Amino acid sequence: MEPKMLVTDAAEALGLTVQALHNQIKRQKLLHQKSKNRVYFSYQTAKQLFGMSFPSQVLSFQIVKGGTGKTSLCLGLGVRASLYGARTLLIDLDQQGNLTKACRVKSHDKPIMIELINQEISMEEGIIPVYEGLDLLPSRIENALLDSNLMLKRLPLDRIYKDMIDPLKNKYDLILIDCPPALGSSVTAASLASDKIISPVTPSEFSLEGLEITSREVANIEKAFKTTIPVCPILNEFDPRTSLSHDTMRFLVSHPNYSTNLIRTAIRRSQEFENVLTKGMSIFDSLVPSSAKEDVDLLARELLKIGDFANSSSLNTSRLTAVSA
Repeated sequence: MEPKMLVTDAAEALGLTVQALHNQIKRQKLLHQKSKNRVYFSYQTAKQLFGMSFPSQVLSFQIVKGGTGKTSLCLGLGVRASLYGARTLLIDLDQQGNLTKACRVKSHDKPIMIELINQEISMEEGIIPVYEGLDLLPSRIENALLDSNLMLKRLPLDRIYKDMIDPLKNKYDLILIDCPPALGSSVTAASLASDKIISPVTPSEFSLEGLEITSREVANIEKAFKTTIPVCPILNEFDPRTSLSHDTMRFLVSHPNYSTNLIRTAIRRSQEFENVLTKGMSIFDSLVPSSAKEDVDLLARELLKIGDFANSSSLNTSRLTAVSA
């Protein structure tokens, strides 16, 4: 995996001309490369060039419905955040280990979450670098026992993951948790360790049912543990050619509960997400422009509050409307 930030994208995010940014890169002698007249750079240069300070966030991707794009969005967001200079950690809790496989990480000789808990090992010992700026706590099939393990040992769900993750906030700007598409003790513990829950919703009735079940379960968790955890739906696989996509968007925008924390960046349907997952790449490894790159870039800016997104949510709202036009 070799993700790249184009100078043209960076200039737009910083509100500078491309030439001004080129001059700044040369003046500071920052590492960069060129391919067919496109200048690009990676994490280390991004960190120096953007010089942004990000408040530490823990976001978990979860919804009680498979196939909504949780893993693709989690990986895409993590990669793009690192290209803005945010030190990012991915935590794979799904026993299928799709995020781990997508990162081409071999997890058999590293402790996964269930082993960290049972052997009382710090999370840092299980973390594997994917590339500079992006790390991963991998998963494999043994994590299928997490729910029963947490229950049988009567471990405190409000502390078990939170106590493992909190010490890492000094090291990472963004921590993303990819959860299995189910309810259970492990997902509850992930919710209680998170600042927000990101719930990808596709244009389908079953997906909206999954969002409803997820929201109800989070409400139960909030009540039981006397806390607040925002559930933030994001419309994924939006296709402007279908009425179902528009109906789903209107439903989310007008819903009295979902609209409050609705992520204003919609992700359009793109085969690119699936194509790169099978190759162990990210959508940002290629320099070719695409709707997938554009949408995930906007998602990263929205969640990290970069550029205009730092000062106004109106752009986010107009973006969601524009995608449906």
